[in-house]
Amino acid sequence: MPKVVLFTATTLDGFIARPDGNLDWLIEFPNPDNLDYGYSDFMLGVGSIIMGKNTYNEILSFGFDWPYKGIESYVAASDPKFEIKSPDTFLVNGSLANLVERLKQEKGKDIWLVGGGKLITSFLNHHLIDRMVLTIIPTIIGDGIRLFPDKPKETSWALTECTSFKTGIVNLIYDKI
Repeated sequence: MPKVVLFTATTLDGFIARPDGNLDWLIEFPNPDNLDYGYSDFMLGVGSIIMGKNTYNEILSFGFDWPYKGIESYVAASDPKFEIKSPDTFLVNGSLANLVERLKQEKGKDIWLVGGGKLITSFLNHHLIDRMVLTIIPTIIGDGIRLFPDKPKETSWALTECTSFKTGIVNLIYDKI
């Protein structure tokens, strides 16, 4: 059965973005060998994507074509008039649990939970995340959007894989216990 997988980068101090959503700390991190840190392999197993509206808007602000053409993407927003501007993308303002259940039954591939922080915590608190792939960037930014804001519920996870790269980046894969 497909899994809901949180695949995200975070700083050493636990932030996924600056307070305004900016990801400059991630984009500007030195990567002389152009490593993708497992992203391409991960994407081969993705059948659908879920993200929050702020994450969606941040991706659109990068100024290039929608990177997820051909993959059903869902944007969670409480505003039913929120405007979707990309192909294969749908607005969700109802039950995320129902969406996840439907996608798990319809799709043969995993569901990528992209972010942002509030959506991640909501998924965590409703026991909707099956696996977490955390790419730890050896940077401290001091302030921003936390990986798990808004009082996440206590949960336990099993470390199933750890991969380190010569850039100092580490991928940690955790599965729900």
